Amino acid sequence: MSKAIRFLAVIAMGCVSVAACASRQPSPPKASAPSTTKPSPTTVSPATATSTPQCIGLSICPPPPPDAEGNPACYYADGWRENSAGAGIEVWYFHEPQNLPKPDKITALVRKKDGTNESQDADIEAGQQTHRFEFPTIDKAAVQEVLLNTSSGRCFVIGPGS
Repeated sequence: MSKAIRFLAVIAMGCVSVAACASRQPSPPKASAPSTTKPSPTTVSPATATSTPQCIGLSICPPPPPDAEGNPACYYADGWRENSAGAGIEVWYFHEPQNLPKPDKITALVRKKDGTNESQDADIEAGQQTHRFEFPTIDKAAVQEVLLNTSSGRCFVIGPGS
């Protein structure tokens, strides 16, 4: 799959996420004549309280809090997921627009639940918008955390279920 098609696929996923994150506006109260009847108490079920979708991975979403080590969340477009081919995981790095003219060296670090780590380095050229790291031997269920190290510092990557 070409880089352009991958990029378009990521953009399309973002559009779907925007629709999912749109909050519902309650309908305005209807005007009625004065009444002497007492309204019945309203109860909120747990399902109602948690049915609002989380806003994750969009520029309009508030950033999540730092991880346990104090690392901030990465750029909102960065992410990781199970590889679309079904083997391993993939980590997406998006060069932030303000840093696009600058080359950088990126390290993707995958911390696994068994205490081991795997990493890959990539040289990002000036003007390069994205880079995909592939970890074909790491099962999604084995991932504890994914980090990106750049010249700007270290951040954690939001992934599935984050």
